[in-house]
Amino acid sequence: MSRLVAISSKRFVHLEKGKHGTSSPSFCWRRVFSGLSDDSREILRNGLRDIKLDDAIDLLSEMVKSRPLPSIIEFSKLMSAIAKMKKYDVVISMGEQMQMLGISHSLYTYSILINCFCRQSQLSLALAVLGKMMKLGYEPSLVTFNSLLNGFCQGNRISDAVCLVDQMVEMGYKPDTVTFNTLIHGLFLTNKVS
Repeated sequence: MSRLVAISSKRFVHLEKGKHGTSSPSFCWRRVFSGLSDDSREILRNGLRDIKLDDAIDLLSEMVKSRPLPSIIEFSKLMSAIAKMKKYDVVISMGEQMQMLGISHSLYTYSILINCFCRQSQLSLALAVLGKMMKLGYEPSLVTFNSLLNGFCQGNRISDAVCLVDQMVEMGYKPDTVTFNTLIHGLFLTNKVS
């Protein structure tokens, strides 16, 4: 059956190829199955290092409207670029929009969201995202834990930060330079160095 379909489709392509007024099959295929414009695909392919916030929001709007939806990788790139602009509320909104569209988050996007919640001093929401992430079977990375650690330290919750480091070690994670520097900085902020 699948062979018959393949033969029929090849025959159709050859029949339509020579007719005037019809587009080439590759053009039609690209047009129907690729919702993003060539410019948007080029921006995503070449990186978003120098993108402005308005352009990023326009790109997000186009990505959300396109069918099929872009992959989580494209959304991750855009989330990361907006987070680097320190527009954490936009990233959080984007994460919610992705969830409403049925786009499954990855470990990377969950880590970005946790970092954004921590940067906005919304530690309870960051912990909720961590819980959801772990419930879905994602194991947090050291970067994820360091984001939470920084959030605890910035929120003057040093005892929670120390407990988090202890939990990390119990779970088999080895604290790195970022972990220790963040903890030391937090201790200095609260004058608890002894």
